[in-house]
Amino acid sequence: MTDRRLDALIPEAQRADVRAPIENARTLPRAAFTSADFFELEVERIFSSEWCALAMADQVEGEGDLLPIDFCGVPLLMVRGDDAVVRVFHNVVPYDACLAVIDPIEGADEIVSPYHGWRYDLRGRLRAVPYWDGTAAGHLEALGDNARDLKSVRCEVECGVVFIDLGGRAGSFEDFIAPLRTALSEYRLDEMEIGRGPDGAPLMDGEDLATNWKTHYENWGINVLHESFVHEGYAVSRDTTGQIPRVDSQGRKTYVDRIDRGFMALQYPWKDFRETYPPMSFEHLGLSSEPELGFFGSLYPNLHFGVMPQMIHLIIALPAGPGRTRTVRAQFYEPNAARSEAEAEERVLVQVGMSEAGVEDARISEAVQRARRSPAFDQAYYSPFWDVMHHAFSQRVLDSLERPESP
Repeated sequence: MTDRRLDALIPEAQRADVRAPIENARTLPRAAFTSADFFELEVERIFSSEWCALAMADQVEGEGDLLPIDFCGVPLLMVRGDDAVVRVFHNVVPYDACLAVIDPIEGADEIVSPYHGWRYDLRGRLRAVPYWDGTAAGHLEALGDNARDLKSVRCEVECGVVFIDLGGRAGSFEDFIAPLRTALSEYRLDEMEIGRGPDGAPLMDGEDLATNWKTHYENWGINVLHESFVHEGYAVSRDTTGQIPRVDSQGRKTYVDRIDRGFMALQYPWKDFRETYPPMSFEHLGLSSEPELGFFGSLYPNLHFGVMPQMIHLIIALPAGPGRTRTVRAQFYEPNAARSEAEAEERVLVQVGMSEAGVEDARISEAVQRARRSPAFDQAYYSPFWDVMHHAFSQRVLDSLERPESP
């Protein structure tokens, strides 16, 4: 069956170029990064059809914390319930179609809609409709068969991240998360906690980037060659330790392109790169001994990570339009290392260092996005040596877009 929408955005010949072996392949065309119609198709076939990262669970740290958050233009509400469970709802009241919550709220006992005062408990169940039928108390039975409760969104929490299945069409969450768990099997992922500052609050920051989500994705862990050219901290190790760029004196890779379904990461032996990264005093996250492997990579479509034995840096990339991406970033540690007052300043320094690297990455990602407005080159090409994961990512996007349209 012909997919007219996709054909209009990426003609069959261009898709064949994307599918070609890496030596001859071309990237997705520039319209894939600049077109509003293309972004609309991605929202439907990727972000409404697959498991996606939405937020850090600690963004609603306490019982009754309410966080309105937009995901691909869809208003959602994240709630920490009276049972400590994180839930996600569509942020809309079925009666008046207004947002249920406009601004973030901490420690609420209930959810009170701002337009007509409907009252929900922290599990999204309607409890009161004052004056809806003219009486002060209101009577729920007066609603008849009309929708009442907030509409829930399927969600799971893993590694301190809230994942959602926006359209209810994604497969098993266990299948989705398995490649990450397999790769990081040396790490105590179930025990790690978000790092806290001197005031005890979770350390988080983020960016509002003038770039497409795919441009951001490409620049993170799967673009290996950029490190020593973009990041000042890496540049100092080039030609001194031989660690960056990641090749030995014979021109052989000192890392592995690890690709397992949606998991794509630069995998490296930690012992070989100790001089590249500043030392950290934190207790390691290993199951028994210090992990031997580190990673920089992504879990498709929008979770990114930097994994070191003492710390895991996570980035959630929220697509906000064809040329706009918002991020949320945090670092996770062994539980005592995450909370220790003695190490609070060191955790702040780690966050500052990661943020500074983020500024360097942002400058390049936004530059690539601006360059994609040029008609000079519609599709770029790959280095067969360095760009194995980039090539795989482009095909993964195409796999998602070629998914049959929803009924």
